[in-house]
Amino acid sequence: MKKTTLILATSLLTACGGEDKNSTPVITVMQDRVVFEIHAEGELEAVKSTPITTPAASRRPQTLAWIAPQFSTVKEGEVVAKFDGSDFQLEVDETEFEIQKIMYSMMDKDREIDNSKFSFGAEAEVIDYEYELAKQFNIDDPLLYTKIEMIEAGDNEDFLKAKAEHIDKVEENFEEKSASEKAVLESSKQKQMAKLEMNSASLSALEIKAPHDGLFVLEPSWDGSLPEPGKSVFPGAKLASLPDLSAMQAKIYVPEVEAIGIKEGVAATVSLHAFPDNQINGTVSSISKTAQPKERDNPVKYFTVTVALDTSNDDKLKPGQRLDASIRVVEQEQGLAVPIQTVFREQERTWVFIQKGGGFAQQDVTTGFCSSSLCTIETGLTDGDVIALSQPVGLIAEGRP
Repeated sequence: MKKTTLILATSLLTACGGEDKNSTPVITVMQDRVVFEIHAEGELEAVKSTPITTPAASRRPQTLAWIAPQFSTVKEGEVVAKFDGSDFQLEVDETEFEIQKIMYSMMDKDREIDNSKFSFGAEAEVIDYEYELAKQFNIDDPLLYTKIEMIEAGDNEDFLKAKAEHIDKVEENFEEKSASEKAVLESSKQKQMAKLEMNSASLSALEIKAPHDGLFVLEPSWDGSLPEPGKSVFPGAKLASLPDLSAMQAKIYVPEVEAIGIKEGVAATVSLHAFPDNQINGTVSSISKTAQPKERDNPVKYFTVTVALDTSNDDKLKPGQRLDASIRVVEQEQGLAVPIQTVFREQERTWVFIQKGGGFAQQDVTTGFCSSSLCTIETGLTDGDVIALSQPVGLIAEGRP
């Protein structure tokens, strides 16, 4: 982009033929038409457009396999972009294999549980039968059996009872452990099912179709590069747009240090690089709140200024066309302007040094718009006044400042 400049449209200042006795350079202030302009570059864009974005179903970057050419005319339902689905298909196959493995593990666990329950049940029945026999033939007659025999019979009955309770406890612990193991397998299965669903959705969204007829305009990424085959794009990223060509506007980039006085409503003129003799009038409709770099490796920041154009349905206007713009931040039919170095300030007071007699005097002035080089004067000076270009070093007509 060429450097933005701030200029005075007509010559308002005339240098004196020589220097005064104090060797202080002077200028004569003349009233004339005052125009401050900011020159910058930009491009055309549609006021309204339909965005073409990467499907959000994949939830991860996708690789472009094909995309429609820049500025191609597309019809509703026509495929405008395709993505490479080989990675998704590979993951679908792997996920389906993992799901089958988990299903077999769950079936094996069910068989193990059934066999263990059968073993526990059979052993419990035997213990219960032995316990019932022990109770039925319990030795408790001291006339027929010795005391030792009766103690052994009682101990056997207690042992069988404790054994039955132990089997029940072991079976209960086994069921809890088995339920936990099945829950882990089920969780793994659900995780793989979710992965399968996500990759299947990505496979079903490998094509993007145009929502309506229009001109296909590729959208530059943050580094200025356009989408192309082989490039990785994130879900939801804007790939292109279908602009409404009936209403166009200019997007202008103004360096941060030179965007002085730009505000909504000021007049502007743009001319396309393709048609330099065709000037289009407009007004500033918006300006970005902050300045941002345009290029990754360039620290220069720019304000983005949008200009509404006073034209519509012009076949020459296409999105992305480069243009030159002139933004008139100040425009007066009659006014005064002086170099900014002639204006001195201290707290709330502003003055210039006006030539009087053989010297200079401080003259209070009220300034209007000031750029980096010029200031407009609202009050304090009249047409034909002679002022110092720098602070005088010699005689002061009305005392020394």
